[in-house]
Amino acid sequence: MSAWSARYVRLKNRQADIARLRGRLDDGALLIDDGKSPFAVWLVPAPAFQPDDLGALSRDFGEALSISVQTVADLVIYDRFVEGARTRGLSYAGEAGWVRVQGEPEAWELPTLFSATSLDDLTRELEENVTDDALALDKEKLEELWGVGRVQEGSLLPHAAPALVVRAIEKHHRLPGRP
Repeated sequence: MSAWSARYVRLKNRQADIARLRGRLDDGALLIDDGKSPFAVWLVPAPAFQPDDLGALSRDFGEALSISVQTVADLVIYDRFVEGARTRGLSYAGEAGWVRVQGEPEAWELPTLFSATSLDDLTRELEENVTDDALALDKEKLEELWGVGRVQEGSLLPHAAPALVVRAIEKHHRLPGRP
């Protein structure tokens, strides 16, 4: 089982921001600045696996993100705040699907979650497990969801593999590696 939670803060003035951030860390957390990413990162020592409110951090530093993962439950929680406001909040919980969707989609979501490959996989799965009568309707619903290309709260689809989602977020925002 892998479970972790990390917070990321955008650095505008590296030295000054790192000094200010040190006083804002969770007890026992180690701040990492790799010098390449526009963000610094720290792991949350005792993750709550709930959406983070990073409004104050983002007001002070411009932008803050959090990602929490628990692989046994296929749980992914993602929050992004800019200038004090949540711009995106997502929670995916395996068999429960998308339990929280807030804000506007980000550029990483469409190619990661709504790929042609994942649509083909789901269609093949339907063909194996659904009767002919229901198959056309289910395929139509899938194609409609993929056509919209937006995560919808309460939906079981698209599936979100934690590792895939995390890699997409890290790449999109140019986040540093976790400690």
